[in-house]
Order: sequence, then structure tokens, then C-alpha cells
Amino acid sequence: MKYLLNLICLLMMACSNGNDDNENDKSVIPPQGFTVTIMSYNIYGARATDPSNTADLNALAAVINQQSPDFVLLQEVDVYTNRTGKDVHQAKDLAQLTHMNWHFTKAIDRDGGAYGDAVLSKYEIIEKKNYHMSVAPTLTGENRSVCMIKVKVKDIDLYVASTHLDHLASEDSRIFQAEQLKDIVKGIDGRLVVGGDFNATPESKTISIVKQFLNTGYKSEKLYTWSVDNPNKMIDYVMYKPLDGFIQRNYMVVKNTKASDHMPVISVLEFK
Repeated sequence: MKYLLNLICLLMMACSNGNDDNENDKSVIPPQGFTVTIMSYNIYGARATDPSNTADLNALAAVINQQSPDFVLLQEVDVYTNRTGKDVHQAKDLAQLTHMNWHFTKAIDRDGGAYGDAVLSKYEIIEKKNYHMSVAPTLTGENRSVCMIKVKVKDIDLYVASTHLDHLASEDSRIFQAEQLKDIVKGIDGRLVVGGDFNATPESKTISIVKQFLNTGYKSEKLYTWSVDNPNKMIDYVMYKPLDGFIQRNYMVVKNTKASDHMPVISVLEFK
């Protein structure tokens, strides 16, 4: 009887150790085929295509909820401004309407409040980062920001960031900010997804610089995101690093929406 009890204990210990090994394996290697969906969306201060529509967050939330992405990268986000409402915090309010977590980074002061970028996340946000980018010294324009979060996806760190480069006709400030973005990205060790309104077409010098440190997911340079009334420019993107961290499974533009002057772009990335 004593021998039998010892044998049972040894078998139970072996099973327990086997389970621990499996759990450790899963914490390092995500299940094959596991994907995250990222949407980048310039919301035009939630003014839609009609400037008199000052804060149609419900229309934007409807677009987001229909696609149900894991992350939403927002640009032109107003917080407590006169033009869209002194009681309106667009990042927080959209997060409530979409049942997501949020982080906002101010780029500049605007109309009595703040204006910048935001990230919405279905995942718990475990770290928040704020970066600021200036304009070219010889030009006027708007300083910009990079809003970044860190989450855990299957026990793997993932950084997700939203940005919006300068809008002036001259490309100088966009080039200047692309170089600043390069320094920011180089400081992130691990999987990173960056998206936003770059105000630059695929053949521009700005995008050629960005391609030096981020991988583009698109297969076509005719995935036009602006404007909704006359789509003829591809200026919104979702990019990532490292190349061996993901497999691009889908890249598309959400059409037939009038919630903003931009159409959102969606990227589906599979963990490798």
C-alpha cells in the first residue's frame, strides 16, 4: 500500500510539472494564427464633412463598432475645446461609446482646449507614452504628437501608436517630423504598430523615410483615404516593426462612411 501511494504521488508530480512547462511555452509563443486588428482614423475633430456638425461622436462610434477592431488610432482629437464642446473629451467619450480603454496625447493648445492624437484599446493599457514632434525651424505650422500605449497580447508586449504629421503644402516639416518619428521608433524594443494621417502619399519623400524604419502593409498605392467626397489620395497608414514579428493578413479602407472627411484604414496582423 505504501508503495502504491508513493507511485501515485510521483505520477501527480509529473503531471503537474508537465502542465507548468506547457504554460511557460504558451507565455512565450502565441498560438499560430492569432491576429490583432488595428484601425487608423482621422476624425476631423468629430466635425464630419459638415463644419456645423460640431461633435457627432455617435456616427464615429458606429463606424468603429461595425468593424470591431482591437485598437483604434485616432487623429484630430479635440479635448474640451470651444468648437466641439467644453464638456466633450473626444478620446474618453469615444472609448465609452465603443467599450474600449483610451489614452490621449496633446499636440497643441486649440480653441480653449487641447488637440492631438489618441489610442483606443480593447486590451488593458499597462503603459502610456507621450512624444512631441516640432516643425521645421524655417517654417510655421503645427507641432505634432505621438500617442503610444503598451499592452500584453498573449503575454507578449505590444506597443501601439497614433500620430499625425504636418499638413502644410511644403513637405519640409513632414520630413523633419518623419526623422523625429524614426528616433522615437528606434527607442522601442519589441513589437510596435504605428498608424495615422501622415499627410503624405506613398511616393513622397516623407513616406520613403518612414519606410526605412517601419514596414508598410499595403499592396496597392491606390487605397485612397481622403477625401470621402472625392477619394484621390492615400495619406493614412498602418505600419509595423519588426518585419519578422508579424504576417500581414489584411489591409483595407472602410468606404461609404461620412462620419469624417477621412476614411479609416484597417490592418490585420498575425503574430509570428
